Amino acid sequence: MNFKRRIQLFVTFLILLVSTILTVSFLYHEDKIATEKALTSSQNIKSVYDSIRKDLEDFYIHRAYANLRSYGIKEAMVNRDKEKLYALTLPRYKTLREENPHLLIMQFHAPDGHSILRMHRQEAFGDNIAARRPMVKLTHKTHMLHAGFEGGIEGIAYRIIVPVVENNVYIGAIEFGVDPDYIINKLVRTTKMDTLFMLHESRMAAADTQKYEEGYSGYRFAHLNPFQRPLIEEFVKENPALNQRIIHHNGKDYDVIPIYLVGKNGKPIGLFLSFNDVTMGYQEKLQIILQSVMVTLIIILLLIGIIEYAFTRMTKKITYQDKYISTILNSQKNITIVMDDGKIVYVNNAFFDYFQYRTVEEFTQAHRCICELFETTESENYLRPQMDGMMWSEYVLGHKGVEHKVKITRNGKISTFTVDIQIMEYDNVFRQVVVLSDITNLNNLATVDMLTQVTNRSEFDKMLKYSISVANRYGRAFSILIVDIDHFKLINDNFGHLVGDEALKSFSSLLRQQIRLSDIVARWGGEEFIILLPDTPLPSAITMAEALRQRIEVNPFETVGQLTCSIGVAEFDTIEEADDLLRRADENLYRAKHSGRNRVVA
Repeated sequence: MNFKRRIQLFVTFLILLVSTILTVSFLYHEDKIATEKALTSSQNIKSVYDSIRKDLEDFYIHRAYANLRSYGIKEAMVNRDKEKLYALTLPRYKTLREENPHLLIMQFHAPDGHSILRMHRQEAFGDNIAARRPMVKLTHKTHMLHAGFEGGIEGIAYRIIVPVVENNVYIGAIEFGVDPDYIINKLVRTTKMDTLFMLHESRMAAADTQKYEEGYSGYRFAHLNPFQRPLIEEFVKENPALNQRIIHHNGKDYDVIPIYLVGKNGKPIGLFLSFNDVTMGYQEKLQIILQSVMVTLIIILLLIGIIEYAFTRMTKKITYQDKYISTILNSQKNITIVMDDGKIVYVNNAFFDYFQYRTVEEFTQAHRCICELFETTESENYLRPQMDGMMWSEYVLGHKGVEHKVKITRNGKISTFTVDIQIMEYDNVFRQVVVLSDITNLNNLATVDMLTQVTNRSEFDKMLKYSISVANRYGRAFSILIVDIDHFKLINDNFGHLVGDEALKSFSSLLRQQIRLSDIVARWGGEEFIILLPDTPLPSAITMAEALRQRIEVNPFETVGQLTCSIGVAEFDTIEEADDLLRRADENLYRAKHSGRNRVVA
């Protein structure tokens, strides 16, 4: 099942679950419905109010900047050319009035606080508005946009004051003022709740005192219709703070929700009161249940349709981009992996070609992390799943100036890769892009003995130093074996060097087969080989060496027949250096050779 279908099923399940819970809750808790609905109504109407206010501000901010872009507007403001400013703005002002008849005010302010032009009252200009209007004064002081309810000559209005800056110089502000009835009408249409506006008495000096006459608890309103009057009288009874409450009137329950309006100075301006009928009778139960079922089905069908449409649109938009990116990545010979928080989300074709998986899902079912395929080596030059207490990817990102390598075995073949990781960020989403570049051939030239295909002496020296460092740091034991083929000179003398080389190849192959994956075998020189045994104390090393000697003794080697070997064993002592350990193992080998060969000496 694809992702889209899973989302649609999840949304359907979620809607059914929510609908069922709400319906059952209603049936068994009818006595709590009014209170719960009151809380929900309060949140909803406050959200609606915030949305209306935000939309109103965005609209007039956009209109202000559109007006300022008109030729000559800013110049007329700077020059306080009232006539020119009026002529240039009048067409747009008429349009604004047609768009919103509740627009009471459009005014241009000078930086010193005086009025340049009132579009709604052209004859009134030049007065010091900032002296009596705190919001205007604050805009001039901060050169920042301010919005909110404030009184003025035209009465209370929701005002949006937009600062005007030209070449980093503040040249004034444009103000729009909208009648509170605009917000009331919007609230009523959106919430279906009867709403009225009340003005605080402290603002009456700036408003039309004839308009706001009656009131309660320090707030006044313009008028009350017959429906509102008994409700508000019941609401204010024993409720001087005008807190939200549920009232009872004529056998019905109403949730009365206040939205308090506060000025920039923290002082009250006014409030909106919304009346929400939360009455719920027994006869309405079945209707509510039926409506719930119908609405649930409609929402499910609608959301499934929206998801279908959105996915179709989104798929079309990203198809080209995906093809473009995938074409580029798939043309690369290097393995590319995109990870999100350690999870593989994308790979290129080189990944599938190398690891022999058909899909990312198939790979992740077999391996939780690509690091599971890293070969463990006794060398600090190769990455392991954990490095210095960090995940391998974090370690690479934290050590950018170092070349990082890994070894991976597929189908019996060991490949060496360099590892590079880059961070890809989009829309606060971070992903890691891992690039594995195959350097097997180059690496083999530098680290592998060309004849026997085991580790060469130079690379073994690095691994030995690293093992000593780990042993000293963590107290881990390890041992080494120096293995020498007995009487190898006779093979070269009797059969020739080419046969001797083939014998060395067979011998080294047998060594690799007999050791553990964590062990390291290297050609030490001529017919001598050295084996590093991590986490192996001396008794275990002796046991392994003896098993190796016996296996070699009974193995038939083509052309040359039977071979035997002598082995010197030594365990690392933390007080010594690499040369001391090698010297002790070499002395034990010498003793094995001179005490009859084909034996182990430790």
